[in-house]
Amino acid sequence: NPAGERWMYIGVLAIPEARYNNVLAWLAEDRMSAGYDDELHFTKLHNYSYAHGYNEKTLLAKFWVERVLWDSQKVFHFYLLGLNLCNLQHRAFGTGKKQKRNIYNRFFRASVDYVLKYFFGGKGVVVTHIFHDAGDLEHDELFNWHTIWRLDYAEPGITFLTNDIQFIGSDHRKEPRFPNDSHLIQLCDVLMGGLTQCLDGRTKKAGCCEIAEILLPLAERLTDPKRVRNPNSRYRYVRRISMSFFPSKQLTLKELEDKNLRGQSGFYIERRLLFKEQRSGQLPLPEMP
Repeated sequence: NPAGERWMYIGVLAIPEARYNNVLAWLAEDRMSAGYDDELHFTKLHNYSYAHGYNEKTLLAKFWVERVLWDSQKVFHFYLLGLNLCNLQHRAFGTGKKQKRNIYNRFFRASVDYVLKYFFGGKGVVVTHIFHDAGDLEHDELFNWHTIWRLDYAEPGITFLTNDIQFIGSDHRKEPRFPNDSHLIQLCDVLMGGLTQCLDGRTKKAGCCEIAEILLPLAERLTDPKRVRNPNSRYRYVRRISMSFFPSKQLTLKELEDKNLRGQSGFYIERRLLFKEQRSGQLPLPEMP
């Protein structure tokens, strides 16, 4: 990002099974209102929603984000984990090609665990499906079962009705098995893109900036230790939407072996919002497209 930091982000969107059909109907309603039925990608939001009359793609992203923001029924649950690759001790996760896989696998599992415990209480929780955007991990011999196996063993209050993570395409028009869930992959992408734009300000694309503007008040609260636990917020984000980052400081491999020293570097929530700084003129706009 413009501050010279390198980040890896993991986003988890969780929907109660009992409200699944409602969610699909709402997302379809927004598609109809926006007049856009193609695949939605945050990085492809080039224009403002009101440009040239209106831009259907960005308008749909706006409708979806606002639906999540003002979810008074607490149906949409979203967690964003940011890994500070400048502080992370990469050698603790092996070497070579599997290092990045090991990092992602470890913290994807931590993200799912957090969502099930913090958002849903972690007791009597039944997980019917876990979906992941299709990609390189689809061919990994470990990823598709390891998270479920580890959590099923470690968390007696959580029951999994599936043994595998289902890899699906994000384009609902092309996904053959679970086209309805492709819409949720797209929604997760838009939420991740908008919130990480608030954090990193990596693009000047008008549509991306418009979505970040909508999410910025929420990002301000989620990264503020004094406001993050406010149960009276108009966004009703407590136990529904959350962001955290790891690790807070860089440790050597030897320091990581010491339990006391290892505890000095953990998860945290306070972050600069570079998009906000750019808007106020405190930080130059990025040069990348």
